[in-house]
Amino acid sequence: MIHAIDYEQTFVTNLEIFVSKADKYIKVYYSGLSEDKNLKEIVEGIKNLAMEIDIQQLEIDYQHHCEIKDLIADCDDLAWW
Repeated sequence: MIHAIDYEQTFVTNLEIFVSKADKYIKVYYSGLSEDKNLKEIVEGIKNLAMEIDIQQLEIDYQHHCEIKDLIADCDDLAWW
């Protein structure tokens, strides 16, 4: 059965994309192998990464996830009455 993609999955997918791209640049930077040329490439890559990732949408997705989680917790609390 095919299910619609929910907000949680969208948030997790966007976060995984961001982390995987950022991880590449961090590994090169901390490996000690980076020179000025590599450092410039890393900085340029991070700038491109920041433009690719919609941080505002990530925040909206996370807030929505937290609200749903809180509502479900409230419903569970009310069920004990």
